[in-house]
Amino acid sequence: MRFLVTGDWHFKGINPAARLDNYQEAITEKIHQVYGLARKYAVQAIIVPGDIFDSPATAWGTVADLADLLRAAPCPVLTIPGNHDIWAGNPESKRRTPFGFLARLELLWDLTEEPYECGQPRFSICVIGHGFDVNTDTEAGKGQFEPPPHNYPWSGTSIHVVHSMLLRDPPYFEMRHTLIKDVQTAAKVIISGHDHSGFGIVQREDGMLFVNPGALCRLTAHPAEMRRQVQVVLLTIEDGQAYAELIPLNVKPGSEVLSREHLEDRAEKQERINRFLSLLAAEGESKFLGVRDIVTDIARREALPEAVVKDTLARIARAREELARTA
Repeated sequence: MRFLVTGDWHFKGINPAARLDNYQEAITEKIHQVYGLARKYAVQAIIVPGDIFDSPATAWGTVADLADLLRAAPCPVLTIPGNHDIWAGNPESKRRTPFGFLARLELLWDLTEEPYECGQPRFSICVIGHGFDVNTDTEAGKGQFEPPPHNYPWSGTSIHVVHSMLLRDPPYFEMRHTLIKDVQTAAKVIISGHDHSGFGIVQREDGMLFVNPGALCRLTAHPAEMRRQVQVVLLTIEDGQAYAELIPLNVKPGSEVLSREHLEDRAEKQERINRFLSLLAAEGESKFLGVRDIVTDIARREALPEAVVKDTLARIARAREELARTA
């Protein structure tokens, strides 16, 4: 039994700022390549670990485009709702989203509603999943990796699909995540999305197999994303054992379809803003110094009490401090 595993699709009709080409055409071409590989290897199903859409507010014309594309799939497309498929991490909202719409039309197989089972009784396979929610990658959500118990005696291969920031190593900045070494599950294979970089294929010492080929899409011009090879995983289950291999897709290099120019423009714009604020603060400082001189001169000519002069200068000092703070 074979399955083809992709990462997040983020299907959308609007070009990301980093893309130089037509994003929807590019992601559509990749999906057609996935279909070609599915036919070549005669897979049971294509597995997508969430974020089929880039937004639960995707335009209906774009939803229709994906519906047409899914109708052409050579096998079932198994998936779960990712954080971009639902509203505010609420799984109940999927009925009000394009994801839920396509699932109800049976163009997507929502593994959180119904597991996918195949194979002979002795070597049966069950694919099931846990969608993204507000507890994902927290202590309260650690059960996301545990497939629900079967209602009958079963000793087959359990493939569990999650939309988790599942990582091989700790990140270098603070974010919610789960380390592969900490996952506790009865499943034999864990397929994860969410992390666009992906970790490829990892087999733990206990034999557990973890899979994330990286996103099918390329949305940003991060240097790592520009270098990343877009790939999928061919997952094979034979005699109850799981094997996986990475298959690269034929896509243009990141340097040809991604640009950092918008990031450089943004940095230049911020620099201009900072320079303007600095000049404004400096101009304000010179004006305040002039006012201090005027106050001192008036006080001398009018023989004003020293307390009045001190109070006036104190007010000026506070105003100057306030300007500097807001600038």
